Formats: sequence, structure tokens, C-alpha cells
Amino acid sequence: MEENYLPLFRKYRPQSFKDLIGQENLVKALSNAIELNRIANAYLFCGPRGTGKTSSARIFAKSLNCKDGPTLTPCQKCASCVDITNATGLDVIEIDAASNRGIQDAKELISQVQYAPINGKYKIFIIDEVHMLSNDAFNALLKTFEEPPKNVIFILATTEPHKVLETIVSRCQRFDLRRITTEDIIKRLRQISDIENIKITDEALFTIAKNVSGGLRDSLALLDQVSILGVKEEITKELIEDLLGKVNFDILLKLLKDVYEENIELSLYDIDEIYAKGNEPRNLAENFIEFLRNVTLVINSSNNETLTKFTTLIKEDIEKIESCKFDKNKIIEILNTIIEYYKEIKISTNPYLWMELAIIGACKLNLKDTKNKEQTALSKTASIKEIKQISPIKEKEEDLKLNINHEPEKTTTKEEQTDKNTYENEKPKTNNEAEIWTNIVNSIPSLPAKAFYSGVAKLIKIENNKIQLGFLNENLIIQAKSDSKMPQLKIALEATYKDFEIEFVKIDSNTKTLDVKPKINQNIPKRPPEAPISTQKQTENVENPISIEQPSEEEKQTKENEKKYFSPKVQEMIEQFNGRIID
Repeated sequence: MEENYLPLFRKYRPQSFKDLIGQENLVKALSNAIELNRIANAYLFCGPRGTGKTSSARIFAKSLNCKDGPTLTPCQKCASCVDITNATGLDVIEIDAASNRGIQDAKELISQVQYAPINGKYKIFIIDEVHMLSNDAFNALLKTFEEPPKNVIFILATTEPHKVLETIVSRCQRFDLRRITTEDIIKRLRQISDIENIKITDEALFTIAKNVSGGLRDSLALLDQVSILGVKEEITKELIEDLLGKVNFDILLKLLKDVYEENIELSLYDIDEIYAKGNEPRNLAENFIEFLRNVTLVINSSNNETLTKFTTLIKEDIEKIESCKFDKNKIIEILNTIIEYYKEIKISTNPYLWMELAIIGACKLNLKDTKNKEQTALSKTASIKEIKQISPIKEKEEDLKLNINHEPEKTTTKEEQTDKNTYENEKPKTNNEAEIWTNIVNSIPSLPAKAFYSGVAKLIKIENNKIQLGFLNENLIIQAKSDSKMPQLKIALEATYKDFEIEFVKIDSNTKTLDVKPKINQNIPKRPPEAPISTQKQTENVENPISIEQPSEEEKQTKENEKKYFSPKVQEMIEQFNGRIID
């Protein structure tokens, strides 16, 4: 580093009104005040960080105290101008209100007001971050602000004007500095890059300008950070995104495509790759939400100039999104799903798990309208089967091989007998590999584990009581063997096919797998599916049969009354997860 090296935001700080960028209204008002010699006693400059509040105050002070002043073009050479530039003048005093906020500091300031200026025509006090002053300090300065000694001017600067006492604001001329536009920031960054011989693309400058919230100082600081890399090679948009901690556009677009096509395993693989690069789940969720918002704007707008103004997308990015032909209703539903899960990601101790659930939930969206649903309504038999998957029906005593306290056999109505016969005819064929795997998946107690094994795992084969499952990479195998998932699969095996074993293997796109997509139910089954004939246990000689106790009407009513104390969202979660806690 050079001995006299200065950061770019200090080296290129505005030194005159013509150098101020994006604050035309302020420049016009102060210029007219100087030309008409109508200088107020106190000014209040408000605005976001990095928009030029302190710089404007210094320029105004130079214009008033220059040897040729008051003037709109200070000479930058006289003693007064040099002192203000170096912040060492005796006539222009800068005070940091954050570290001088008490009543004693206010009294000291009042005592300095009594001294006359030495080199210039005015004694000017620039109080930065004035909102940090205490109420006692504000009250002590009230009279001084209203009627200061002759040739004394106060210039207050703050990013939070609502915290300044109204009695102070009423004694000042207030000017609100606006955020600097993206176009102005890009133009200024290009000028400085050419002067400093920094090799950087226009897309990279656009990315910087769109991510600094209208602050030119922040954009110069970021350009200064990457300027070293721009000496030998060109700085690209991707490099800027890495420095900002943002996920690359192409990666987010690939993730959206996989989610849109309801490909769970590829979607989970995408977020695993993003996580491996150091992006936290919360950061990924925020980036994905912002990306979906931009996609929504692209879908609903045909003016590319408007899109570049209101989004962080360049022209090439917009064209890529338009070529995907996304359905706007489905994109909005995906966005709503991610936002709902984001609430949990922010506060969860295991945010990655909730990020997985968010992606799985977004992949499982069913967006058919009511009319299509009515046209494709299930038949009576199919409806009965679906009801049985959601709420287990009453089974014959001999099918369960259980002794229900030797209760007298109840009479069965004709309608109930029809349901039972239908269910008996539609029992899954347990010698079928797809049915076996579906039975196991539906017996997994944990909903996240159930969704993981049904959506990510690929069934390769079931042979000699061994189930072989394939995964695309080692990370997914590690997740499958984790404490949050593997015990749940063992419970399902214990409840269905005790003699079966599970083997996890890594596969690729050429590996032959069975085309099995288990249709999972959302509730936890209260009865394990029937085991295959080869492994079914003989229970005729069981000495201690299991007894099932059905909850009484009074217990059911008590549970319903307890639910009333919970909010609708909590009640929905209780019903969704059946009272179980998801890690």
C-alpha cells in the first residue's frame, strides 16, 4: 500500500457544489441563498447514509468562508478552504454527537459560540448524527439555535430526523437529501474506474449500484475493495455477488426451474451445493425471496427499462427469465410458500432443515383451479380409499390379530360392510416392490423424514429381504443416515417388515432405478400395513394379546376444548404434525 494512500470515498469526496451528485434541489436552494445573501442561522440536512450530508455541509461552509466568498465556486487554495478540506479549521468545527451527547458537551459548545471567527466570515458548527444528543443537551441548545451570536451558523446532519426534537427542527431550515439513482452511481463509478485504471464490466458496476441502497459512499467503498483485483484482470458481476454474499443469478434460476418442475431431489441437491459454498439458510431464503420477487415483476411487465429500475436484473437476466415461460400463479404460490417457511428459518435452531422443508413444500404445490378439480373428481371407490389413507378405518379383528378385551361383536351396517369390502379388495399387493416401499414410507412417523425418503431416495431393488436405496451424492446419504431421519426409517421397518434391511448406495444418471413415487399421506398411520407373506408373523398362539383402548367421548371433548386456547396457526400445526415435534 502506498504511504499516502486514501480510500476512494475520501479521495473523491465532493469539494464543490458541481461535484455533488443527485442532490440538485439542495444545490439549487443553497446556491440561491448564497447569491441573495440570505443565510439562515441553522440548517438541518437529513437523508440516508452515504448521500452527501456532511460533504454538503463542508461545501456550504467553504462557499461562505472562502477568501473570495460568499461564492458558489470556492478557490480550494486559501487557508480557510484548505482547513475545511482537512477538517482542521478553527472557524469550522465538526462535532460528533454520538460521542459528545451530554449536557456538559452542550454547555462547552455554547461557550465556544461566543468567540469570533479568525480566518473566515462565519463561525460554523457542523454537528453530525445530531439525533444522538440527549434531551437535556437539546434543551440546553434551544435558545442558542434560535438566537445565536452574529456570524454563527449551525449545520445539523442526521439519518434519523424523527429522533430530533420538534423544537430543534422548527428552528432550522430542513433539507432532505434523496437516495442517489442507480444511473448516477454507475456514471460516477465508471469515471473513477477509468481514472484509477480499474478493469470492471458494466454489469459489475450495475450490481454494485443496485446493492448499496442509493449510497455513493458505500459504492465507492465496494469498488475500492475490489480495485486490487481489477489491476490485472477484469472484475465481473459474479465476483461482486460473492463479495456481497449473494447467490449467483444462474444458480437461483436453476433452483427455481427444479422447484417449478417439482423435482425434489434436484432442488435439495441445489440448496446443498449453495450451503456448501458458505451461504447460510437464512441468507439463501432471503436471496430466493428477492429473486422470486424479481421473476414476478418480469412475468407481469413488458417494459424492460422499468424492470431494470425496480429490480437487480440486467437485460440478459430478464431475457433468461422470459425464455422459461413461468406461470405467474405458480410463481406467486412458490413465493408465498418460501415466505411462510422463512418465518421459521429466522428463529429455528436448525434452519437448514426448515430450508429443506420449504423447498419440499414448494415442490409439492397443487395449483389446479376449482373447475379442473370438479371435472377430475375421484370416483366413489377412489374417494373411499383416499379417506382411509387420511383417517384409518376400523379393521376386522382377525386382520389385526388383536384381542379387543373380548367385547361382544357389534352389528355392522350395510354401508360399513360395503366400505370394508371395498378396502379388502383394494389392499396393496405386498409382493409388489412399489407397494412394499409405499407401505414403509407411510409408516414413517416424522413428516420431514417421510418427505425426504419419498422425494429424494430412489428405489433400486428389493431382493432377499434387502431394500437398496440410491442417492445422487454422498451428502444426501449422510442426511439419510442422520439422527433426525434414520431412526424414523427404523421405526417404520419395525412396524411393517421387521426382517428387511436397508442399504444406501450412491448412484448417477445412468443407474437403473424403479419408477416408484410413493403417494404419502400427511397424517401418521395408527395401524401398520400388513407385512408380506414371506415375513408375516404367526400370531395365533400369542399368550398376551395387545389391547387397544379407544378414547372416550369425554376425552375427545376435552382435547377439542384445549385446542380453543391456541391460535388458528398453532391448531393447524397440531393437526398437521399430529402433536409431534419436528427437530
